Amino acid sequence: MRHCAALCAITALVAAPVWADEACRKEVATAFNKQRASRVFTMDTELKTPSGPVHIKVEYQPPDRMRQTIMAPNQPPLETVLYGQRAYSRQGGKWEELMPAVAQTIIAQVREAAIDPPKEVGNFDCLGPTTLDGKEYLAYRSVEKQADAGAPTGAPLLHRTIYVDPKQGLPVLNIVAGEQPGAEVVFKASYAYPEKLDIEDHPDAPLVKMR
Repeated sequence: MRHCAALCAITALVAAPVWADEACRKEVATAFNKQRASRVFTMDTELKTPSGPVHIKVEYQPPDRMRQTIMAPNQPPLETVLYGQRAYSRQGGKWEELMPAVAQTIIAQVREAAIDPPKEVGNFDCLGPTTLDGKEYLAYRSVEKQADAGAPTGAPLLHRTIYVDPKQGLPVLNIVAGEQPGAEVVFKASYAYPEKLDIEDHPDAPLVKMR
């Protein structure tokens, strides 16, 4: 579904986890649980696709407000808003209200991404204090096993690295890349925690027509 995008888990980018340091796994889980307790937070995502880079920004205002903007090559931005029990969308035109069944799907995705505790955060090793782009973080690297990844023999093994603000205890970066130094980044999410968000309702938007 086109409105899913960053709301859907992107666990397929990383191979299946194996046993690692339980204390490190708990620290990652604690950071994301603290994120879910935030009044508002945003996620900016960069994805590599066959047609070019895709940028997705999602703004969360739990428990029931969300705004998502998808910017893809050669397309007008696709915007989606959840406001309570109603959802709206537009792509280079006027806002339209999405069908109730679609709205319920988006509500479930927002709950999974921003409210409910994660069912599984995977296994991580602690990398300890790490400097990236001149900033200090606590870093955690996922632990994978090639045999469990379902990838062709010789395919590069991907790792997820979580960077946590050591003072706030909140995740700041979520990067998926190959294990070799300088490997291409295939997924990057940046998290921010603004003081407030203004997510507007669109009560006068017409119900989307069946296509």
